[in-house]
Amino acid sequence: MKKVIPCLFTSGNLGFGVLSIMLTSQGYLTWGAVCILLAMVCDALDGRTARALGVQGEFGKELDSLSDCVSFGAATGFLIYSYSLHELGWIGMIPPVLYACCGGLRLARFNLNTTVVHGYFQGMPIPNGGCIVATYVLSGVHLPAWIIAILTLALGYHLVSKVHNPDFKGASPDVLHKSALAIAILCGALVLWLVDWHLVLIMPFFLYIIFGLVNTAMNAAASH
Repeated sequence: MKKVIPCLFTSGNLGFGVLSIMLTSQGYLTWGAVCILLAMVCDALDGRTARALGVQGEFGKELDSLSDCVSFGAATGFLIYSYSLHELGWIGMIPPVLYACCGGLRLARFNLNTTVVHGYFQGMPIPNGGCIVATYVLSGVHLPAWIIAILTLALGYHLVSKVHNPDFKGASPDVLHKSALAIAILCGALVLWLVDWHLVLIMPFFLYIIFGLVNTAMNAAASH
């Protein structure tokens, strides 16, 4: 019976992802974005619940990845296409499709590397990509579609990159530089000042990306 509880959260993740697609297709983009954030909450709870109850297993891991692929891959790609990229015509279809495909590749690599990679995420965790898109939509900011296309492709590449991002689950083999955090905060402040302060909603997820990039670069430089 205990095994059912984490699966309910994982199924909630999947359910909210599907609901996001349906709401977005009907023009309710704000609610589509909210559903992606709710999927993230479910995703955060399923693993913690499984560890707390001592019922981690391969079934849960595979179901989690399949759910993530829907919520933070397909639903997220469809949301950003509907919000912005449709303005580019058929070309606007390419970035979200590639983003979703990179998400699938990232999840497959994650499952294969669970016994090898510890203390960090290799590449951006896909829920972070979903949340940055969802909060961008909720911010109400409309940057030029061509900029969003480039940023969507960049997010997709970051999913499959070898950048080390902290997983906040224990000791990390990487040095976490305070200066990297300071640089990330400075970059966030510049974005809010130069672009639009309403983008404050995306800042937790944006700063996570910048910190991972800068911290990885600092560790690489220190090792040479």
